[in-house]
Amino acid sequence: MNISTDESALLAFKSRISTDPSNILIKNWSASTPVCVWIGVTCGHRHQRVTALDISSRNLIGNIPSQLGNLSFLVSINLSSNYFYGSLPREMIQLRRLKIIDFGFNSFSGQIPSWFGFLQNLQLLNLRNNSFTGFIPPSLSNISMLQDLDLTLNPLQGKIPEEIGNLHNLKTLILQSNRLTGLIPLTIFNISTLEILSFTENNLSGNLPVDICRGLPRINVLSVSSNELDGEIPSNLSECSQLQGLSLSFNKFRGSIPSEIGRIRTLQILYLASNDFSGAIPPELGNLENLVELDVARNFLMGSIPASIFNISTLQYIGVSRNNLSGNHDRLVLGYELPNLLQLYLSDNNFHGRIPNSIANSSKLTEIDLSDNNFISESPELSFITSFTRCRYLMKLNFGDNPLNGLLPVSVGNLSTSLQYLRGYKCDLWGSIPKEIGNLSSLIVLSLYGNQLRGSIPTSVVDLQKLQGLGLISNKISGSTPDTLCELRRLNGLLLSQNLITGAIPDCIGNITTEVNIFHVHPLIGTFRGAI
Repeated sequence: MNISTDESALLAFKSRISTDPSNILIKNWSASTPVCVWIGVTCGHRHQRVTALDISSRNLIGNIPSQLGNLSFLVSINLSSNYFYGSLPREMIQLRRLKIIDFGFNSFSGQIPSWFGFLQNLQLLNLRNNSFTGFIPPSLSNISMLQDLDLTLNPLQGKIPEEIGNLHNLKTLILQSNRLTGLIPLTIFNISTLEILSFTENNLSGNLPVDICRGLPRINVLSVSSNELDGEIPSNLSECSQLQGLSLSFNKFRGSIPSEIGRIRTLQILYLASNDFSGAIPPELGNLENLVELDVARNFLMGSIPASIFNISTLQYIGVSRNNLSGNHDRLVLGYELPNLLQLYLSDNNFHGRIPNSIANSSKLTEIDLSDNNFISESPELSFITSFTRCRYLMKLNFGDNPLNGLLPVSVGNLSTSLQYLRGYKCDLWGSIPKEIGNLSSLIVLSLYGNQLRGSIPTSVVDLQKLQGLGLISNKISGSTPDTLCELRRLNGLLLSQNLITGAIPDCIGNITTEVNIFHVHPLIGTFRGAI
């Protein structure tokens, strides 16, 4: 066998490619030019045989012929980010020199071949984002040199083989977004070389071992979100001293959040949302000086947010919504110590006091959700809105369902030109809607239902050309429905019932190209609350 064998194998491969949008292989892979100068082909200097094949990200459509198994000197093959389909030919078992197989982001199907276990030199096996079915073959445990295994986003089922724990050189094990069931084998928690372990979005059950860090001293990312795991978080998790990402969200974990987590100074991501955690947020979390994202939403946490949290200057995301948290945070100078904060979610709690104007000192904020609390306004005009005009990148602002008892200031028109969602429903707002609302040219949804707003709908809404939803149910708005609404070509939700509006709906509403749902008689707050 020589280079002509490799040429024949690659030409057979080329013949199985039905679509080559850039015509790269059609024009370049030709018997009239040496194989070793073909695009995507690398040859070894010593034997002048094909050692690497990389035709990734070329939008190719085709399948793999059996002749590929004749590339006996092949060390690396990368077909990722194409549209290859079909099953993998058994003849690939002959590629004993292979160290890298990257078939991610294709449409391969069938079962994951058990013969992968004969490729003893394999170090990376990436099959993510394909259509492989069936079970994870235990024979993968025979690939003793394997360092990276990624089977994400395949409809694989059954249990994770205990034999995977025999892969003592494994650094990355990613089995996300499959249909795996049963317990996580304890043998996996003893692979001391593991740095990334991710089983997110499966149906795994059981709990985490109490001595998890003893067997995983190098773990960098531990992600088991969106499963059926339960029990308590191991209290000695701080022994995972190199941990940067911890994701346990959407499970059934219970008990308190261990204060020892505050000792993992390397931690950048902490996701604990949608569990059954109770008790208080440990103030020790304020010691996580490198924390970027904190999400403890949708639990049963009580007490106030520790002031120490607001001193983590690296924070970009704070999510504590849907708990039983309380406290008066209006005296905290929130924004001064959070210069990098992008998203702040405090909704569905029992916070009270004024909405702190200092939030706006986090001038990079893109999303603020303060809804469903007991916040009040410090003046008849909602002064916090004036302060939020300093947030020049703000896209979403929700202060609905708070007893604010004030009026929308003219400064609402000075909010970010990027603002897309403005929700101020059920806030005891009174006065009229300022005409300056028309300055918010990027607005998609304006929701002010369930207030005491008076006056007419300002004609300046005609300037909200991106508006899709306008919710003004249950106010005291009077006058007629303005014809200018007909110029909002993207409008598909118009809720005006339970007001003092007179006259008929303008005929021109029917000329809007999108389908408009108009509710002028019956309140449908429950139906449209999520959208408007």
